[in-house]
Amino acid sequence: FRIYRKYARQRMRGPGYDLPNVPYVMYFTGSYALHGTYWHNNFGRPMSHGCVNLPPPKAAWLYTWASVATLVVVL
Repeated sequence: FRIYRKYARQRMRGPGYDLPNVPYVMYFTGSYALHGTYWHNNFGRPMSHGCVNLPPPKAAWLYTWASVATLVVVL
């Protein structure tokens, strides 16, 4: 995949969740994104509806480093 859109902050909503001000959002396919996560600390465990959750400081670094079209490989 490749990052195709970036938002410094975005409200994310879906069935069963409504999260304001999600930081450092980087979409890489459809509605799936890399982003900062302030609502849990269970990183490394499935906790998402398909997104890749990151601690906010790590997401901030990645957001600054990555540009649109940066390759994303999800294993």
